[in-house]
Amino acid sequence: MKALGHAAFPAIVERAGARYDEQQDALLLAMLGQEYVVRHDGISLRGQKAPDVHASVILDYLFSSGTALTLTPWRVIGDFSGTRRPDFRKAVELPVAQHAAEVITRAQALLPMLDGKGTPSIIGSDMAVTVRALPKVYLHVELWQETPDFPPETWILFSNNAHEFLNAQSLQALADVFKDRLLSLLRIY
Repeated sequence: MKALGHAAFPAIVERAGARYDEQQDALLLAMLGQEYVVRHDGISLRGQKAPDVHASVILDYLFSSGTALTLTPWRVIGDFSGTRRPDFRKAVELPVAQHAAEVITRAQALLPMLDGKGTPSIIGSDMAVTVRALPKVYLHVELWQETPDFPPETWILFSNNAHEFLNAQSLQALADVFKDRLLSLLRIY
């Protein structure tokens, strides 16, 4: 949070795709369908201090060197150096896969809350979703429902240059925040 203390918010706005609130001297930044308020003394969500994992992803994003989004071709987590693919699969993709049928059935209600929309599948899944995780970092989620022959499946892909906006650890953390938010919305709605 030290970096926020002296940050020139107006200079960050265009590069990060955030909005600047001059009255509050704060950045307004959307992440996974929720608006975060970034001030010089910290980051908040719905008037409360943002969870540390959320704040670390946002800080990495705000102070990254990335400038423009390159959406495709989509990339798997293992394409980015420093990522631990087996942990990602177990921690993120498999828990989402367990709820693939629910997500597909309730997509119309869930996707707007995640800043997501249904898109054509690139690999023949039952449903594909593209989520604007951050203004210049997108996730592409492919979902398969369980069949008599195969278990449910989920693949989570990242926009082509996501690594220019988030380091490998933050990419994994962002996907984990997505998983937690999706599963939480399934419980609520």
